[in-house]
Amino acid sequence: MHSASLPVLDHSTVQRTRLANGLTVLVRRDSSAPVAAAVTYVKAGYFDETDDIVGIAHVLEHMYFKGTARRGVGEIARETKASGGYLNAGTIYDHTSYYVVLPSSGFEAGLEVQADAYASSVIDAAELAKELEVIIQEAKRKADNPGAVATETLYELLHDRHRMRRWRIGREPGLRALTREQLVGFYRNFYRPRNTILSIVGDIDPDTTLALVERLYGGIPDAPVRRTPGPSEPDGNEFRYREWTGDIAQTQLVMGWRTPGTMHPDTPLLDLAAAVLGTGRASRLYRAVRERQLVSSITSYNYTPTDLGVFAVHAEAEPERTLDAACAIWSELRDAREAGIGAHELERARRVFEARWIRRLESMEGQANFLADWEALGDWTLGDRYLEHLMVATPQQVTAALGRYIVPDRAGIVVYRPERSAAVAADAVTMRQCMEKQRSEPQPPAAPRTTFAIHDVLPAPELEGEEAGVRVYRTPAGVPILVRARSGAPMVHIGVHAAGGASLEPPDAAGISGLLARTMLKGTERRTATQIAEDAELLGGSIGVAAGMENMGWSLSVPAKHAAAAIDLLADVIQHATIPEDALEIERAVAISDIRQLRDDMYRYPMRLALEAAFEGHPYGQPVTGTEETLAAITAAQVRDWHRTRAVDAPLVVAIVGDVDPDETAALAAREFAELRASHSPPLTEPVWPAAPVQRAEQREKAQTALALFFPGPRRDDEARHAAHLLAGIASGLGGRFFDELRDRRSLAYTVHAFAMERRLAGSFGAYIATSPEQEEDARRGLLAEFAKLRESPVREEELERAKTYALGTRAIRLQSGGAVLGEAVDAWLFGRGLSEIDELEGRIRAVTPGDILRLAREYFDESRLVEGVVRGVGKAV
Repeated sequence: MHSASLPVLDHSTVQRTRLANGLTVLVRRDSSAPVAAAVTYVKAGYFDETDDIVGIAHVLEHMYFKGTARRGVGEIARETKASGGYLNAGTIYDHTSYYVVLPSSGFEAGLEVQADAYASSVIDAAELAKELEVIIQEAKRKADNPGAVATETLYELLHDRHRMRRWRIGREPGLRALTREQLVGFYRNFYRPRNTILSIVGDIDPDTTLALVERLYGGIPDAPVRRTPGPSEPDGNEFRYREWTGDIAQTQLVMGWRTPGTMHPDTPLLDLAAAVLGTGRASRLYRAVRERQLVSSITSYNYTPTDLGVFAVHAEAEPERTLDAACAIWSELRDAREAGIGAHELERARRVFEARWIRRLESMEGQANFLADWEALGDWTLGDRYLEHLMVATPQQVTAALGRYIVPDRAGIVVYRPERSAAVAADAVTMRQCMEKQRSEPQPPAAPRTTFAIHDVLPAPELEGEEAGVRVYRTPAGVPILVRARSGAPMVHIGVHAAGGASLEPPDAAGISGLLARTMLKGTERRTATQIAEDAELLGGSIGVAAGMENMGWSLSVPAKHAAAAIDLLADVIQHATIPEDALEIERAVAISDIRQLRDDMYRYPMRLALEAAFEGHPYGQPVTGTEETLAAITAAQVRDWHRTRAVDAPLVVAIVGDVDPDETAALAAREFAELRASHSPPLTEPVWPAAPVQRAEQREKAQTALALFFPGPRRDDEARHAAHLLAGIASGLGGRFFDELRDRRSLAYTVHAFAMERRLAGSFGAYIATSPEQEEDARRGLLAEFAKLRESPVREEELERAKTYALGTRAIRLQSGGAVLGEAVDAWLFGRGLSEIDELEGRIRAVTPGDILRLAREYFDESRLVEGVVRGVGKAV
């Protein structure tokens, strides 16, 4: 039996209080970072909506930010930004959650804003009319997401009566019909203290915080909450199937079964079963379906919104492989039921849960959400009991749970496939017959492990220096090792990064870096692909790979106790990858599928079109992914050579962040990474931005049109990049200029934002908006008008100060994660002036003036140099 060994929150550190008006308050002090988070958890979601007001809970979530008697439209977000933090919210079936995360110095001001929004939303009729148009744009964005459409269609297919059958965000006619009176009624009924949990975690004094909560929330009147429960779903054994087509690149294949709710004793067993089957590269479905080139991606999960659940397997496949993929998935599920779950794979799943649990508690926001989620189920300590059940479950219990729920007669299957592709099955009977008669090939037996002699431990490499809390060592081969010790950090983050990436690829081998990064996980001299995946997941992690425009990287984050084993594994993968021919073919096929699927992404694809046009003829203009043609032509010999020259002998840095002894860790890293060699990248020519406007556009059968507009901008070594990032903060997000004008005032979009991007030799400043096709020109003119305002006059001093506070506050929030600390150090080392940048960053941000912003805008925001990427939709109804 496996005992629960996961770190849980010490019960003595959580203060639970119920105010006289019924508000449940949870407060926990965590002084590991100067950050605090508050979650307002309202027990009202889609399940609380009657059929005549579908979507109202989500509409009310939007109106929460639209003003109170004391604060006008946009002021809630602006005041939060001025305190250095951010806020957002989410609506789901059983609740609506509002959260704010701030530097602890700004927490009191931020909580005052949250209390006002909770208690005093005005729900102005005119603002509601405008916001409904924004929400309809959000619904259209969702309709353009093939995965979301397939998932919610599965929920509809599985339920005849339960409210989970409904398109949860609401449809356009119903949304337009919602009235202020209905919103106010829903708000006054459900947003009551007795129906709300306030969870606060951070570097705060609990007693002072409770007194603040009493002052801000204690006077809010309470009242009974009236609920109108929806119909329950009757039991039934019926295999269900639905198939349809759309303008999508790959088939969405989703199988599902109805399961019990969160607190049912079978839920931890089904969660474990889902992890065994579809979580990680060592999972059954990944090896049996993805590794046999039947799908490009596959996952499984057991989703339980309170009183019911859905166990789902979700895959993306080329249309011609869909039936084979469905048969393989069906066969693996049958084998799991009949042959049972093994002890080894169950242990792997437990280790994955262990790491997830720790990661969730790494941040103040994660802890606050954890407390609120379980408290809503009755008591926040129920999370400990769930964990205990999960950690002591036996293979027999997990297998029995699969046999009770994941059975053929209760399955629902949806197939959402590209237009002009062949039908998969005529009906449910045909589909089931096809799957039942086929059995996939059994998994190959595990290869024997090769043991290697352990080298003598080398002495610690000489310490070169320390900056920004980072100690710098160097291997005998010249590779720097950066170690940042963080006392008490639950996770250790290890990364190896090389400068170069796609920018060094020859045009006829574009995408080779990504292909290499994928295939390096498929075998070494010591480990097979399955052993690499199992070893990583038994440590509680998964090796991450990145192949960007100017870098390649490999990373692994694990609980601190597994640091040494993780370093050994990562070093083996990076230095001893064998690049097997068969594995390369699998990863090539997946990479080509990913390129096709990219066309369905209404955010990334217009970005790609724009950047290809902006940097045409330069490596920066090549897609990082490569193209179908270049990927098809790359040979294994080329990939192996790229590994030698761009991953083993390259401008490398090893970085480690966590609760470690720096000298011991550096010695271990120097030994394990002894085969890496430091070298320099060949120089690149500077790109030339187009001297005249350029537009790249494609037409699609989509509900929205998406525009990505780019101007040139400062490059990585230009001090003006700080002004560019501050300007992006002034323009973007809740309370930002672009957001306020184009979303709040004109209701043109749900998604609109601005951003600065910099590379070594060039930069860019972009804006993105997605809107109804008939509003494309209005959206373009609106964005360009905002850019023109920035050219014409300086930003206000208070705007800039708010942006600075926000930039520094969100940086402090981000750096709660050791992975973010590692990323900041690697970026400064590889692409900046060195680690000194980290300590200097705050001063450089604070030094930016309105004049700097104006000079930036006048230098770069020239409409004669505008580059656009556009994906034009046709305006499908939702």
